[in-house]
Amino acid sequence: MRPSLIVSGAIIGLTGVVLFVTLDGLAWLALTAGGAAALVAGFILEDVKERVVPPEGFHFCQFCSTPVMEGAERCSHCNGLQPVAPQPSASSAQPNH
Repeated sequence: MRPSLIVSGAIIGLTGVVLFVTLDGLAWLALTAGGAAALVAGFILEDVKERVVPPEGFHFCQFCSTPVMEGAERCSHCNGLQPVAPQPSASSAQPNH
């Protein structure tokens, strides 16, 4: 069950019913049908269990979730400033004896 779909479907459906009572036209029919579809889908669909991973060499933007190339300063979609990732050092670490 997906609670967010159930809640949003109920809200959309109720908006359609309110529009039916207050306005004249067919907008209420589309809202009521869409709300009912979302409400039913909330009971049918299952929650997603696995995580989504970005493609190799990319990370997700923390503001809009768009894949951003590693090392890019800003996101190409929302222009959000990306956190600076630590760069691997060229010299190898000395062992502790």
